[in-house]
Amino acid sequence: MKKLILCAAGLLMIAHWSKAQLYSSGNNIIAGTSVGIGISTPSSGTRLHIANPGIGELLRLQNTTPTGIGRFTFYNDVVTNYATFTKYGSTYPGGYAGVATQYPYANLFAFGNNGGPSLYIASGNVGIGISKAGNSRIKFNINYTTEYVGIGGNALPAANVHFNHDVSGDTIKITNSTTGHTATDGLDIRLSGNASTIMNLENSSLSFGTNNLSRMTINPTGTVVIGTTTTPSGYKLYVEQGILTEKVKVALKTSANWADFVFHDDYKLQPLPEVEAYIKTHKHLPGIPSADQVVQEGLDLAVMDAKLLQKIEELTLHMIRLEKEMAALKETNARLQSQIDRK
Repeated sequence: MKKLILCAAGLLMIAHWSKAQLYSSGNNIIAGTSVGIGISTPSSGTRLHIANPGIGELLRLQNTTPTGIGRFTFYNDVVTNYATFTKYGSTYPGGYAGVATQYPYANLFAFGNNGGPSLYIASGNVGIGISKAGNSRIKFNINYTTEYVGIGGNALPAANVHFNHDVSGDTIKITNSTTGHTATDGLDIRLSGNASTIMNLENSSLSFGTNNLSRMTINPTGTVVIGTTTTPSGYKLYVEQGILTEKVKVALKTSANWADFVFHDDYKLQPLPEVEAYIKTHKHLPGIPSADQVVQEGLDLAVMDAKLLQKIEELTLHMIRLEKEMAALKETNARLQSQIDRK
């Protein structure tokens, strides 16, 4: 009889609340439409209403054996107004809500895994990879208005794909599995202040091309080839089929590389008979490379211009000397003619 009275009292209390409904394996134990945990008046129409008067976990799903195998929690921060689902690994030592309280965006929703959550912000933007401990940098985000994708930094992307690195160093790095993913391999695109660099960190070439063909290659030794021919030894740049330009300017290291030394007082001008003999033997001017040498070794514009100037200056000196000799002969001839006329 006592048990019957207690059961009736319990049913009266349940009927009074009228908003609780729990089920066992097929039996309706408590009547109603909603279940409240931590609240005696669950929200109307809500099947399960969990309330927490403070800040912390609202729901935890966790295995009890073995201890620390991992858990899945639902966390709500009533101060900054964000909610987080967080999955904890078995070795994670403590509670972590998934997003640091210093994070600048309010009204966000996040999924996390040991402090590496993804965010769905109230504005519609998406962030993936938020750092904990007060670091609010978004590792990856999408601007829903422009559909721009950003990687790195803490600002919305400003281009279709925007890489933003806050410090100098690698911005984009591409490696392959045959050499391993180390700090010194692969293709590297980086910024250092206002300077930009595209570099092959391997001991190999870097090529640029169009129409599925390589057009320019930087060899591992630093030589550059435009075209398909191998760079001749001793040169830094080779351009196949030549260069068309409106202006070429060649710089000299020192004034000694120019030919003004011909006009120095101690310069020994080669006599013309010796020049004639040399030409008969070698079929080119002294100090000037032969046609075969030019074909084999190429032509250094700065050196050749200096050599040609040297020959012009030597010819000038010869002409000056011949002019003086002709003037002396004219004077002698005029004097002899005057003596003849007097006779």
